Amino acid sequence: MPTTPDELLLKEFYQQFSSVEEVQSLANNSNGVKLINEAQIQTLHDAWAGKRKFGKNIINMQDFYITYVHAMLAKLGIHILAPDMEEAPGSLYNEACWIVTLMTFRQIACSGAYQYMHANLTYCSDLGLLSSAYDHYVHYVLAEKYRKENREKGWNEQDMVRKAVQRARQ
Repeated sequence: MPTTPDELLLKEFYQQFSSVEEVQSLANNSNGVKLINEAQIQTLHDAWAGKRKFGKNIINMQDFYITYVHAMLAKLGIHILAPDMEEAPGSLYNEACWIVTLMTFRQIACSGAYQYMHANLTYCSDLGLLSSAYDHYVHYVLAEKYRKENREKGWNEQDMVRKAVQRARQ
């Protein structure tokens, strides 16, 4: 279930940045100072601890890739990679999440980390396609789940159970 970032963490982020250009500049700067300690990063924390299950899926990522994601998040002061579903897709924080996600995904995918999934690397550098896929998944699929859960607590869990029952009947 998608969550919104903690208000204090959002406030901390907005105190550091005032434009997407600042975020992009720091993300692209290989010498950029980390705004937070990597120990404060909550994203992929279970995978780091050796638990490779994420939701219903199995994460098969080497520790190096998790370290890379954590370093990028720390550089931008993002504690948890969770777009703010209460804000517009183009908000500064959501744009920062977009930048981190696409930059790290492209680097990791192009390095061959997803070969076990038979990923087609020809699309790895198609930023337009990756951007569209990200926007659809985050700002439509996850946003819809977020809205439904806010209207009716437990809706997503009930939906997962309903779908499991349907699959079992087939």
